[in-house]
Amino acid sequence: MRVRVFLGSFAILCLTLIVVTARPVAAQQPAPKNLQVLPKDFTNQQVTAVMRTFTAGLGVQCNYCHVQDRSSDEMPHKVTARKMLAMEMAINTQFLKDVGEPAPAGQNKVTCYTCHRGTEKPLTAAPAGGGY
Repeated sequence: MRVRVFLGSFAILCLTLIVVTARPVAAQQPAPKNLQVLPKDFTNQQVTAVMRTFTAGLGVQCNYCHVQDRSSDEMPHKVTARKMLAMEMAINTQFLKDVGEPAPAGQNKVTCYTCHRGTEKPLTAAPAGGGY
């Protein structure tokens, strides 16, 4: 009888520990919406990777282009970003296709950073003194 009580108590303890320490499975995120330039089958992870190149290239945060609803086109910077991304894609796939060495696999020759250098607005002329 004591063995049954012990085993029963042990089983309850083990199940309690499992329930308490188990981490909930991450909820499936909905697919990205309103993709107009990026491929429509991009996953959240792929879209996030591209967005991170924008934040690094322009030195801005997500709210520079996005409101709470990430699919909204409310922010004018988002419309501009789409045009700039289309331009970057054309430069890399068409204009630089046969120029110089090919870019390493998974990389582009030209990115936002190429012109923006971590600033919101790229310089259109050399700084005073030419930087020499």
